[in-house]
Amino acid sequence: MFQVLSKLNGMELFRNNSGAPDVGSPGTMRPLYWMLVLLSLAPTALVLPMAPTKIGIAILAGWIVLIWIAISFARGQFHYVVPLWVAVYPYCYYFFTFPKERSIFTVDRAFIVLLVIEMLVVSRQAFAPPLTRDVRISAYFWCLYLLVCFFSLAGHAPSEALPFYRLLVEGMLMPALLGLYAMRYFPLLKDLQKLHVGACLLGLGLCITGLIELTTEIDLFPWNESEPMFTDTHLRRADGPFEQQVVLSMVAILAFFFIVYLRRLMPPGISLRQALLHKAGAVAAFTAALIPLNRGLVFALVPIAIIDSGSRYRLISRRTWATLFAMILVAAVAAKLLDPRLYDDRVSSPDNVYQRVAQHMETLRVVHEYPFLGVGFGLYHDVASRNPRYMARWKGIESMNYPHNVLMTVLSEEGIVGLLFYVAAQVFLVRAMWRIRKAYPPGWLAFLYCFLVYVLIGLDYGTVYFSDINLFYLFILGVLYQLQIRMAHEQEFVPSPPTR
Repeated sequence: MFQVLSKLNGMELFRNNSGAPDVGSPGTMRPLYWMLVLLSLAPTALVLPMAPTKIGIAILAGWIVLIWIAISFARGQFHYVVPLWVAVYPYCYYFFTFPKERSIFTVDRAFIVLLVIEMLVVSRQAFAPPLTRDVRISAYFWCLYLLVCFFSLAGHAPSEALPFYRLLVEGMLMPALLGLYAMRYFPLLKDLQKLHVGACLLGLGLCITGLIELTTEIDLFPWNESEPMFTDTHLRRADGPFEQQVVLSMVAILAFFFIVYLRRLMPPGISLRQALLHKAGAVAAFTAALIPLNRGLVFALVPIAIIDSGSRYRLISRRTWATLFAMILVAAVAAKLLDPRLYDDRVSSPDNVYQRVAQHMETLRVVHEYPFLGVGFGLYHDVASRNPRYMARWKGIESMNYPHNVLMTVLSEEGIVGLLFYVAAQVFLVRAMWRIRKAYPPGWLAFLYCFLVYVLIGLDYGTVYFSDINLFYLFILGVLYQLQIRMAHEQEFVPSPPTR
């Protein structure tokens, strides 16, 4: 595998830093640096004497960041921000959102805007891997789905629909733009090891924060209008730097498969420090995924383990899979012996299943009245809670007024039309990767496992609009696609061995 990557790096087709724009010599850039430094003195001289201390420091820090971004663009090195974003993006929601309520500035918004500028710059100066026909069709269906989402909100008052327009942009449009950047413009071959480090740091950070919340019952990142969740035995269900527990579980397990995949692309003989970081990052990411006590994750891992164990090009050894599930089994048995109420709450109790059934009954009642375009993007709870006749029961358990399922969410809020476009976009994306699976089979398996995690957990929990999941998920899929299409293209130029 490493030899294939070396060929890709050496090919004339993928030169010019594998997608990074070519910039001038250091001598030609030096006057620009001095100009930016001199410009940075202006706000320092004007702001610090006049503004309060905290505001002055914040403005100065923001100005320094802008100067650094300008220099990065000028040198064609803004792509180095991407591995850094992977490592720290979960914490930016809490620390760098302004204002806290109805935020105007978030790191993700600024990041995507800058990446759009980067794409415009790079598209004029460097080669970008092509999008296959199936990927283009998937993108067209996704655009149609977004149009349906916008139209579903058009009939509602702007004051009522404005928060959901924001949710639509952040949860559905921005991740698609990030995925496009990862597919075509991110210099993956150049930043491979940095990306691996960023993913490992992400896993370590999620594990540490999750364990602290689990053991101390302290909410490290308290969100507005969000309360910590506990089991029936008052055990804290950690959510780490995110707003909900399912997000920690999904992002961590996606990081786990991403770390394992990136290690397969690296040379076998890495340094001891890199090897230790890889093992620590992978173990930490998997542990962080289990900390929220999410049953849907275990159900998703079962078919993945079966597929991987039977695969010729498996990402994870059978011994490792056996060890992981043995640990889960031991934890379940220990919970049953030491804390039967916890075991009943998270394993054996059928109440959650009954509640899901009741909720699906309620959702279908809503769909019956709004079949084609749904109730409106993100508006299901408002519509269902206002009309008590939608309420449903199953074996004494009431519905929740939330769809709690990705497909049911799309069907009820964007209708049959939106569901068709949404599913078609997923189908053609999977089809595109399936057609180039032979270029590098472990890459196809990594894509399949991430897709199954997203879909199967989404069938248990309505995660379709979560921007913190969608951004990371589509970035990973974009990286996987880029390398698969590069390898498929490179293999077209490799002459077949002569036959005797």
